[in-house]
Amino acid sequence: MKNIKYIIASLLVISFLGCDVDDNINTVYDSVNGQTGVGFTTSTTSVIVPEDGVTVTVNVQSTKTSSSDRSFDVSVDEDASDGSSADYSIGSITIPAGSFDGTLDVTFGNFDNLADLTSFTLVLKLALPDGVAVVGSNSTTFNYLKKILCNDMELVINTDFYASETSWELTDSTGAVVESDGPFANGVAQYNWAFTLPDGVYTFSIFDAFGDGLYDGNVTGNYTLSCSLIIHATGAGNFGAVQSTTVNVNQ
Repeated sequence: MKNIKYIIASLLVISFLGCDVDDNINTVYDSVNGQTGVGFTTSTTSVIVPEDGVTVTVNVQSTKTSSSDRSFDVSVDEDASDGSSADYSIGSITIPAGSFDGTLDVTFGNFDNLADLTSFTLVLKLALPDGVAVVGSNSTTFNYLKKILCNDMELVINTDFYASETSWELTDSTGAVVESDGPFANGVAQYNWAFTLPDGVYTFSIFDAFGDGLYDGNVTGNYTLSCSLIIHATGAGNFGAVQSTTVNVNQ
C-alpha cells in the first residue's frame, strides 16, 4: 500500500476515505475534528546485527496532532515472523505532542545464538485502541541477520530496452572510482559482475542518461548489489537520472 503524505494547513480541513480494518466501513479523517488514523511509513528495513546489538528506528504518521505525547502498542505477527523472541526487544510508538510524526524503536541482539548466514523476518502490526484507525500501512517488516564478514560483491542489473542509457560506478570514501561499467548495447538483458572490495565505506551509483531509470515505458528493469546474504543496494523502475546508495563493507 502506498504511503500517504499529509499536507495540513490551519483552518483547512483535508479529508479522505480510508478503510477501517475491523469492520470495512469508510472512515473520514479530518485533521482537526475527525477520527485519528495512525500508520507505518516504513514498509521494510534490513538489519545487520553486530556483536553488541543495534537499535533500529522506523517512522509512523498520524492524521491528527495532540496536546500531549501519545504512545501506541505493536504486536508480532507470528504467522509472518520467524526467529526467536529473544532476538529483539520492541518499544512502543511514540508521537510527541503537537506532531504528526512518530517513531518506533526495535533493538536486535542475541548475537551468539543467531545462526550464521541465515536471514530472519520480524513483522510488527499496529495494536491500536478503539477509536484509532489504521491509515497507510498497519505493519512493518524487519529482515535481520547476524553480521558476517563479506568482501566478495555480486552486482546484477536487468536492463530495460534502452540499455545504452545505463551505466554505474562504485566510488570509495575519497570519491575515487574503484569499479564501473556501461553504457551497454540496447536490448533487454541481464548483466553480472563479481569483484572484491576491501573493508570501508563506498557509494554505489547507477545512472540513466534519459532520466527515467530502468523503465522504458514497457519493460521495468532492476538491480541488486549484494555480498552473500547482505543486500547493499537495490532498486527498480524509474529512479530518475541517478540513484546512489552508501555501501558499508564490514563497517
